[in-house]
This record gives sequence, structure tokens and C-alpha cells, in this order.
Amino acid sequence: MENSAATDPAETPADALATRIADDIAEAVREDRLELPGFPEAVLRVQRTIQSPDASADDVVRVLSSEPALAARALQIANSVQFRRAGAEVTDLRTAVSRLGFNLVRSIAVAHAIQQLRLRETYSQAARRELEAIWRSSIDVAAASYVIAKHCARVNPDQALLAGLLHVLGRLYIVMRAEGIGGASDTALAEAANAHQGEVGKIILSCWGLPETLQHAVEHQDDLQYAGDSIGLTDVLIAAKHLALRDSEYEREGADECSTIERIAAAGEAHPADVLAQHADELRALTRSFTD
Repeated sequence: MENSAATDPAETPADALATRIADDIAEAVREDRLELPGFPEAVLRVQRTIQSPDASADDVVRVLSSEPALAARALQIANSVQFRRAGAEVTDLRTAVSRLGFNLVRSIAVAHAIQQLRLRETYSQAARRELEAIWRSSIDVAAASYVIAKHCARVNPDQALLAGLLHVLGRLYIVMRAEGIGGASDTALAEAANAHQGEVGKIILSCWGLPETLQHAVEHQDDLQYAGDSIGLTDVLIAAKHLALRDSEYEREGADECSTIERIAAAGEAHPADVLAQHADELRALTRSFTD
């Protein structure tokens, strides 16, 4: 994201907003304090704890225990159809954390935070609309990523689920930071978010110490013509986002032409769109895991 102190007479409101946010991000990164505005403190503590190389399951459990709603959510998802598998019912947080793993716990915390944000009535109408769309996008793309990875790409499904859940972080940061700045129109907010969500998301994941493969996928989530050396996490996220959101308000001109989807189909035994249709029950079960 480029920024400049000079004023460009041709700069649009979306450009001005993006420049302001870019300056804020650069300062936050320099000061090692890049965090998502408006997030519940318990969720931020989960992130900080997991980011530590010395973090243990007990450390994560202590943080989760400080937020009953988040702890209950982790237990609920650990016992859901998709994650319980053949294991016994989980009744304690430590077992839930062990079953889910740190990355999924992080995703659950982020999803919980977005859900809490979207329920607040103090934000502008533009921000509330964006937050609602972000919430639905995170869940829908995560479920689609999991199913595509599992059934037609040689990619770890749990990692794909994580990518789907976290792909919205850049857009979320832009929306919440714009809300703090104030004065952004619906159009400027949407344009700034669409243009910079990938790169801002990458910065957040980098600051969180997440793997480069995940950072790369989030950064290139809107590159419909992406062509890597082999089918990987980036391809799966691009295909899942395109297919899951093709009928949403975020569909943009030319979005029907996604060569990445065809690359996945050519490299495997099934087309991603057909796989999503064939495994609709699995998609619904995954979605319910995070929304019920």
C-alpha cells in the first residue's frame, strides 16, 4: 500500500482514505502495536499468547477462561460434527485446545470478535453493513476452502479453513480504522477495502507470525488469474472466495473469468464448483459449526 504526504489533486476519497490508513499501519508496524481496532480485549490476549513462541496449551486455556462466551464457543466447535470426528465429547477447555490446535483457536477467537463487532449498534450504517458482509464472507469462504482442499486439491483442509476464516482481516482492519477516522462515504470505504484488503491482511498475518504460505494466500486472494508453480493454498483460497461470493455484492466486473479455478480442475479429478455442489451437506455442517 503506497502512501505519500503530498496531496494529489486527482486523489479520490477512496485514495485519501487508503493513504491515511496506510500511514496508520506503517506507524503501528514501526511501533510493534498493529492490532485490530475494536476487538474485545480477551481476543487480543488470545492472539498475543499464541504469538509467543513459548506459549503452552495451559496459557491459552487461561486466556480463554477469562471470556466465558469465547470459551463456550471453543468447546462448542471442538464438539461439532466436523471437529469431533471419532473422539469423545470434550468437556474441558484444555482438551478442546489440544483437539483444535492453536491456529484454529485463533480463528475461533477472530470469528467471535467479528460477531461481537457486528452486533454493536454504535457504528455507522456503512460500517455495520460491511461488518455483516465480512462475517458472512469469513464463514462461507472458510467452509468452501475446506471442502475444495479436501476433495479436489492436495492441500491440508484445516489450513485451508484457517485461510478462509482469516482472509477478511485486511478488510476488517480498513473498515474499523475508517470508522475511527470518521467521515468515509460508503463508496470510499468499499473501494478502499476492495483495493487493499489483501496487502493489509498480509501485514496483519505477518505481524502475528503466521506462515508465509498463509500470508501469500491472503495477499493474493483476489488474483483471479493467479498461476503458481503447483496447486496450493493460494489457489484454493482464490477459488473458494470466487465461488462462495460470486452472487454477493462484492462480485466485480470480469469476476466470472477465474483461471485459477480451471487450473485446479485440470490438475485434479473434479471441478471445484462441482465439488461444492456434491458436498453441500458438508458445507452446511461447517457453516453451522461457526454460526449456531
